[in-house]
Amino acid sequence: MLERCAARDVLCRGMTLDGALAASLSARIWRFSTGEQPWGFVPSFKRLLTQCGLLKDTAGSDRTLYSLRHTYATLELLAGTDIHTLARQMGTSVLMLERHYSKFTATLAADKLAG
Repeated sequence: MLERCAARDVLCRGMTLDGALAASLSARIWRFSTGEQPWGFVPSFKRLLTQCGLLKDTAGSDRTLYSLRHTYATLELLAGTDIHTLARQMGTSVLMLERHYSKFTATLAADKLAG
């Protein structure tokens, strides 16, 4: 999404995404295809999820930007990142991760022992 926004802006054309992000620190250069400037990522995130049919989770609640943190933790655990490394990366405690993701760590441990 950020790359599409940067490509639409005259000031960003030909820049790398990193260059466009650096330029946006001094000016509001991000625009939608309508020319309107977003004031935050939340409305854009909701619109993207709605367009993809992913706004609601399995419990019927709206997903939020914070949902990405849960997705990251889940994918990292499933990819085999150990819980201590993940806790350091996410700036949280092992206890918190164990409390919320114990179902994944138990399944992964069982898979390792069976293999």
